[in-house]
Amino acid sequence: MKVGMRNKKGGYQDSKKRQDEENKSIRFAAWLGSNHGILCILTTIVALFPVSCNYIMTGGIVQEWIFRVEELAGGLQKGCFYLYPNLNVLSMTGIYENAMNSNFWFLVPGFLYGLTKNIVLSYRLYMLAVQIITFLTASLFFLHLFGQDGRLAACMGIVLYMTNPYRIYVCYDHANLSQATAWMLLPLYAWAMYTLTAPGKKVGKLLVAGASLAFLGYADVIFFLTAAGITLLVAIISRRGSFCFAVMSGGILFFPGLYRLCRYLFTEDFIEWNIPLQMIMGKGYRFGQFFSSYAFRDGKPGMGLGMMICLLAAVWMRFVYREGEKDKGKRGFLYIALFLSVLSLSSFPWDVLQRLGNWAVRLISLINTPSVFWGMAIAAFCIPAAAGMERLFKGKDRTAAIVTLAAAVLLCVGICVYQCNMLTYTRLPLELGG
Repeated sequence: MKVGMRNKKGGYQDSKKRQDEENKSIRFAAWLGSNHGILCILTTIVALFPVSCNYIMTGGIVQEWIFRVEELAGGLQKGCFYLYPNLNVLSMTGIYENAMNSNFWFLVPGFLYGLTKNIVLSYRLYMLAVQIITFLTASLFFLHLFGQDGRLAACMGIVLYMTNPYRIYVCYDHANLSQATAWMLLPLYAWAMYTLTAPGKKVGKLLVAGASLAFLGYADVIFFLTAAGITLLVAIISRRGSFCFAVMSGGILFFPGLYRLCRYLFTEDFIEWNIPLQMIMGKGYRFGQFFSSYAFRDGKPGMGLGMMICLLAAVWMRFVYREGEKDKGKRGFLYIALFLSVLSLSSFPWDVLQRLGNWAVRLISLINTPSVFWGMAIAAFCIPAAAGMERLFKGKDRTAAIVTLAAAVLLCVGICVYQCNMLTYTRLPLELGG
């Protein structure tokens, strides 16, 4: 009889303990749900640390952006808008990495520079706008993807995207502002394509999807081709004709860019530009470089510890608790990320593909480095990583889930702060002429 009483008492205590843990996790989830906006805004502020400097840092290809903006300002004063840079702009910098990319998104900083003659102010305001709009587009996509009941996953996705080591590298270290703009637009395009899967009238959604793809193309042509190619592949696999129409409408809106690209690939119109032809296979990632955290070499950032923890949580829930992602749309981003990761490997046979002809040599040379595909892969990994963290949080061990979530957020923000501080304290101000 006494044993039975002890069992009942112990069972009551265990039940009470589980109830307390559940209430604690519910309170934490409620707090995070009500304060997720504040957390995401703080994450965006962290990504803006380099913009707080009252100068433009040396390094990367920022000089190319400066020359483009100066040319735009001069053209606007004459009543002209140069959609694409002239040869003398690229030859003065010796940087041909973005030779096929347009000036479309640099119109505002060009206009601002024409008014103020202050290139530093134009740069700081442009980067401020890029980071804020990136936060808004990421919020739009992740909140739509996970819905009202998935605020925790949406918050984690935004944090992962904003503090992505490759994105920070592109924005400030490599200073490729064309790619930084493309990163700003990727969530917008993903959101537009995801809305096509919902029931309802498709005409307006097709126009929005096509426009977002065209905007992506006017930022970076390689991002356009990659996004369009993956979209067509998904359309074939999922048998969604609306995706094909979205790519077609995007191609029509991006016709000037596609026409210019075709002229470069299949004619000799740009022969005097001397755009470098190169073999890019050796510039790809080795497998171990995917897992670097805060330090990296040769312009190859890894996924970072925060992303690694979230992905490990997803793997843990899948193979230990048999709780995988049930939504096919969200699960599809994992396959996209893995496919892009393969493209970024140094063992991927880009050299073999270049043997298809002169057009292939020119097109692959425009990629410059397969690392760009790893950056896109990390962007796609944000979805399964955030979803995995949400499944972990809904599991039985709520205390461990809270600790894991807090560790992931702190590591994401901490590594971002480390990257930004290393740049601001080690880079000298750029000497600007005249």
